[in-house]
Amino acid sequence: MEQIIKNFNSFIKKRVFKLNSEIKNFFNKKPSVSNFNKFIITTISLLFICIFYLLIPTLYEKTWIQNALENKLLGDFKINFSISSDITYNILPSPHFLIKDSKIFIGNNTKLKTLAEIKKLRIFIDKNNFFDKEKMNINQISIENANFSFYEKDLNFFNEINDKQLSSKKIKIKKSNIFFKDNNKETVAIMKVASASLFYDELKLLNLFNLNGNIFNIPFTLNSEKTISSLVNKKIHLESKNLKLKIFNESFKKSDDFIEGVNVISILNSKLKTQYNIKKKLISFNFDKSKRKNSNISYNGKLSLNPFDLNLNLYLERYEIPKLLSVNSLMGEFIKTKLLFNNNISANISINIGSNKYDEIFKSSIIKFNVVNGKINFNNTKLINKNIGFLKLTNSNLFFKNEKLILNADAEINIEDLDNLFSLFQTPKKTRKSLKTILINFDYDPLANQLNLNNLKVDNTESNNKMMNIITEFNSSDNYNLNKSRRVLNKLISAYEG
Repeated sequence: MEQIIKNFNSFIKKRVFKLNSEIKNFFNKKPSVSNFNKFIITTISLLFICIFYLLIPTLYEKTWIQNALENKLLGDFKINFSISSDITYNILPSPHFLIKDSKIFIGNNTKLKTLAEIKKLRIFIDKNNFFDKEKMNINQISIENANFSFYEKDLNFFNEINDKQLSSKKIKIKKSNIFFKDNNKETVAIMKVASASLFYDELKLLNLFNLNGNIFNIPFTLNSEKTISSLVNKKIHLESKNLKLKIFNESFKKSDDFIEGVNVISILNSKLKTQYNIKKKLISFNFDKSKRKNSNISYNGKLSLNPFDLNLNLYLERYEIPKLLSVNSLMGEFIKTKLLFNNNISANISINIGSNKYDEIFKSSIIKFNVVNGKINFNNTKLINKNIGFLKLTNSNLFFKNEKLILNADAEINIEDLDNLFSLFQTPKKTRKSLKTILINFDYDPLANQLNLNNLKVDNTESNNKMMNIITEFNSSDNYNLNKSRRVLNKLISAYEG
């Protein structure tokens, strides 16, 4: 037996020695195949092996893939996806399944509702477990060309989800639309989403949500972060460069029906800090003067979200009234979007201006901005000159006509001191007459700064022909200033026969 073992070992040694010599000779002698070509052949071989490995999921049964992906999506993301059988597998840019025409449902099994219809759903998978399909693992998902439909009652569902820890695997959304609808299934607003992502950051211990999009043709970015603990803390950063607007909001959930927070709005060169609380969908807020004791602005109000109803009292120390509706003002931008012309929005805003800067006629004012049943008016707005009287707007209506923004209103001028009026307008003594009220109906385009007088009454007396000619001459000119107003008013007083 020992001799047999010795002979076997000798044989093995000879074969190993011979193989070793052959390998050395192969690399030492000048081969017919160069080392570079060997490298290329080896690289190509490895590449083919890798490609073969990456293509293993194409061997999976399609029905199994469909069921497995739905179950894993529900398990990993707590989202009820319904994916179609139109599934293709791609290895670039990273191994993933592409599914066309999928849906997302919310609700329970007895009453499911479609939340989103997705044209393209990409499910990226971990490439470490292709030999065992049961160990297939999702890395992230990408939603493209989707239409989401949100109803007001869906907000509670999303708040509940956001109060819980999200998956650490990213959900990305691209080139999609979000339709906000009322209870009558009518679209209230459409948000276009260029890109968005949401996930749980395991390092920062935060639910993160980032979005780039636009609403009412206004581009904006939104970033949100939320802690998941007994005291829920949520921070939101919103920025719109077109509006030159930045908003920071931080809130603390004290209980299920009570939230406290602070909001900071930066617009142009102004910064407004607001303290607020939310109790049973009613938001109460007021201006925080703690760090701006000498601020020229103050406000308070209440906001109801169901239905949307805003009551706001705003106090400005000094302001120029024309800026409220100017092309670049915040209010002007919102009006141009036509968002406020909505039956589901109501607002009563009172703007008290202590001093109208650079205005030689009206020294202070109370602007009333009202939104009722999809219509906007400035009824009961008062422009005040304590030495002369006041101007009051009634029967007003702000509307679009042929893409022009028009304010039609009756302006009632109540004169309490004629002498001061005549002195301000330098009215010649020989043309001065007794006046108490002047009623003017006018059309004004605030965006184009164009004013047209339609009718004029003095002490309830209709304008005569001479006065109407003066009005026509005034309308043909677009150069408005105090001197022109003086000349026109003096002409009208002179033409008045009362």
